Amino acid sequence: MNIRGSGFRIIVQLSIGLWLLGLSGLALAGQLVGETQPRLTGTALVKELQKGGHIIYFRHGATSDFGEKDVADADLDKCQLQRNLSDEGRAQTKRIGEAFRQLRIPTGQVYSSPYCRCVETARNIFGKAEKAKALHFAIHLRSADRVTVTSQLLTLLATPPPPGTNTAMVSHTANLQEAVGIWPKPEGVAHVFKPTGNGQFVYVGMMAPEAWQAEARRLGQGWMTTLKDWFGGR
Repeated sequence: MNIRGSGFRIIVQLSIGLWLLGLSGLALAGQLVGETQPRLTGTALVKELQKGGHIIYFRHGATSDFGEKDVADADLDKCQLQRNLSDEGRAQTKRIGEAFRQLRIPTGQVYSSPYCRCVETARNIFGKAEKAKALHFAIHLRSADRVTVTSQLLTLLATPPPPGTNTAMVSHTANLQEAVGIWPKPEGVAHVFKPTGNGQFVYVGMMAPEAWQAEARRLGQGWMTTLKDWFGGR
């Protein structure tokens, strides 16, 4: 029997709330339907995001040095024990955030891996971050825990956002690879999914880190052309 409508969403949202408190591994995983070849990018993808209803998965922004290793099992509030955003990564993610505002892409919930580079990325882009164990760096987890966070991520990807908004999340490479077979490169890339109901979702497309600014500039140029045409016709 299929579980449909608001009852299904309520069950999933309650389960996610429990995960974020670190109390549950109980919910059914979401399911990717279809291919993982991007259908949309650039302007076409921005137009879809402006309507809401999507899940935006960011890999954290550019980091300073891959020799700056995470310390396994460290206190994740101690950023000095982790690989962190570089100065360019901080500037990069702030540029993406400014482009999001210029493009008027509506964003509601913002979830982040508890690692500092992800939390900082989320705050630079969206101005907020809710740490979620479901997005914990899979590589640093035991096998059983990796299975759990993969299941939790699949359900997050299948959970419809509130009407007129998109849900954003910031995490790592291995998490998305283990969930849907996509290795998100480079740092700062975004992959977009759309929940379709009944615990399923489809892959929509991707945006390179610099593409957001390019779209914002294109939008600005379009407005300037419109204004020139309008005033020129008076």
